[in-house]
Amino acid sequence: MPVVTSFVLTAADRSRMYGACIVWYEPLPPAVVQAYLDEQGGLVQAGVDEPGPESALAEPAPPPLHAPEAICLLSRQPLFEFLNTCCRQLFRMRLSDVLSEQALLPLLSATVPPPGACRDVQLGNVSVAVRMPPPNDLPRTMAGRGFFLLFQHLDVSSVIILWALLLAEQKVVLQAKQTHVLTMAAETLSALLFPFSWQHVYIPILPANLLDILQAPVPYLIGIDEQMLQMAERQGMLPDDVVQVDLDSAAIVCDPDLAASIRLPQKQYNKLYKAIAPYCRPGGGSGQAFNAAWAFPMAPPPDVEADGSPGSIADMSDAEVASAGRKVKAAFLRFFVSLTVRYQELMILPPARLKQPAAVDFFDERRWLARFSAGCGGWLRMLVRSQAFTEWLEQRLAPPSVPDAETVFFNEQIDAKLMRSAKTKLFAKQDTPFLSTGALPPGGYVGQLVPPHVRTVYNASMIAARPAQAQQPVALLLVLGSGLAQTEQAEVADFEARLRLEFARHLLWSRVDVAAALRVHVCDWQSAGADQHRLYSGLEQLPIRQAMLDLTLYAAGVEYRGQLDAALRRSLRGIATGDEAAGELPLCVVAQGFGGVFVLDYLARAQGELPPAEAPPATPLERGETLTYLCTLSSPVPLLAASGAEAPAVSQLRVPTRGMVQRHPQVRGGWANFHHKGDPLGFPLQGCYPAVAQDNLLTGRHRRDQPLALTSLNDVSGFVRPLAQALSYVWQDINWRE
Repeated sequence: MPVVTSFVLTAADRSRMYGACIVWYEPLPPAVVQAYLDEQGGLVQAGVDEPGPESALAEPAPPPLHAPEAICLLSRQPLFEFLNTCCRQLFRMRLSDVLSEQALLPLLSATVPPPGACRDVQLGNVSVAVRMPPPNDLPRTMAGRGFFLLFQHLDVSSVIILWALLLAEQKVVLQAKQTHVLTMAAETLSALLFPFSWQHVYIPILPANLLDILQAPVPYLIGIDEQMLQMAERQGMLPDDVVQVDLDSAAIVCDPDLAASIRLPQKQYNKLYKAIAPYCRPGGGSGQAFNAAWAFPMAPPPDVEADGSPGSIADMSDAEVASAGRKVKAAFLRFFVSLTVRYQELMILPPARLKQPAAVDFFDERRWLARFSAGCGGWLRMLVRSQAFTEWLEQRLAPPSVPDAETVFFNEQIDAKLMRSAKTKLFAKQDTPFLSTGALPPGGYVGQLVPPHVRTVYNASMIAARPAQAQQPVALLLVLGSGLAQTEQAEVADFEARLRLEFARHLLWSRVDVAAALRVHVCDWQSAGADQHRLYSGLEQLPIRQAMLDLTLYAAGVEYRGQLDAALRRSLRGIATGDEAAGELPLCVVAQGFGGVFVLDYLARAQGELPPAEAPPATPLERGETLTYLCTLSSPVPLLAASGAEAPAVSQLRVPTRGMVQRHPQVRGGWANFHHKGDPLGFPLQGCYPAVAQDNLLTGRHRRDQPLALTSLNDVSGFVRPLAQALSYVWQDINWRE
């Protein structure tokens, strides 16, 4: 009788290969049997008298012998139902004829269909369908009826306690006579941990040469058959702290104190119990050993009628089995959604005394535990301190540059729950495009995974763990308004000091020197407007007069424009002086007043491949190719556009540039504009230029004893702090390594 089994192979990089195998016994040809007997002849004839002449004439036929034959299929996708069906069909084809390469060609050349699609593979006279679930059907399970083998072997309390023990990262050994049952049970348990994942040793079928791994001092999920169990017991390989799950007798053997500590939040437990009870084995196990489910401190909900039976799944159609699988997965998913709803409110900054905080240090465990009754605190503490929970936090604190479907799916599930809540559905409106359409948004989750300041500090702490020489600085060019760099040097120095201080506050736990992380250079350009008004220091609205004259001269004179272009080049060249690699540093620019006019013009012409008249700049920094962040303050650039003298490419300016986005897809750069409500030359720019990500209105009180431009520079909360935060984002995103 052929035997079909499934298995999983795990590589060193945690990637998995999924397989199915069918084994049967074929009679050996008589010649092969005779050759085997001849080889063993010395052993067979040992101790037997020499045959007489009569017996030598008789040559009896050799006894029938059988040898195992097998067909094994492997896949990178967990297509257990498809692989098992193919194995059975190939066995039928093998009985009728020898399997030829031509007969196997449809299977060997088949490709996995895209998510949500189906593809037929023709094997002989049978068409076998391989179906991939939709992208938003998570967790993905393609085991068919095999998904329910765990529930058919265990009662509902045993399933929940086993699942909870895995979340607490205990050592778990599954025991069963059939290896196929072991694989399917382990795969089902692994899938039901979603959105978490099993981070430790995972061997659904333990081979004899790995028996020693049972003594490993780490959590594991291992399956052993009857033969391996006897071997492990004879050698005393099962440690005292292991959780033994006998799937055949529906019994769980473990420390009673451990079982008693598994107390789940009551409301969530009741809903989970009711949802999965119809698909579980009724009653308790029949084993004589202690069953940990007896010590499970949570009683079944009083209004549950578990009318399911182990045979009920076999009576269902394929469509009903698929529907039941979705219901079971949804029940476990709702449990996790309810536990982690509004987790963003629990993300905090850890104490400064922690020099290298871990992800869990950014999660307020105390406030989270306060959401639930005190009795379930023990299990919840084991969950929040598990490696799986740490990875779940890391996926949100430092999301990958390519959107992760599992993260988007689960966070949209949380949003969907909030919108269903009677308290929030009238006031909160969240988009859930992935749940609604199955199409993953290009930018990932549309909401906020964690508060920005928490992500900033976490990334900075991770970067700080690397050697200092591996951290790349950011170049910051300050282009101030007409005459400020020459006449207000003390104020400019104070602004630079405040900016560095705020920048440093956003890079807590960073071991690098802030002066090295942020290379600041003040552009020394000569304002013609300031020169012309040098003798008229007492004029009213002098800064406005200077800026307007600069604007007029710039619009009318090519020579003045060339002088300012040269000043910019000198400044950018000065940043890179003495360091060959500095010519490729990410460039951030802060341009104030009229300084923003010629900076935008220069960068627009550089991106539009319209370089200034002089020789092309030598480094990417000078060519503006590394532009990552741009901040304009009190910019009169719309006035230049109205005069017709603006470079046409300013409206197509890209911040960050294409090259920076390709090198650092996750970088948070952009163009931010600030303007003061009392400044007649400061304009909102978002309506004029698509690249402007945000307009910010400054409302700080203007001191009459200083120019309005200095009032804006001195506005710590309105300007300096947001600017420093944006610069810290650029620094950490450039230095972040996934």
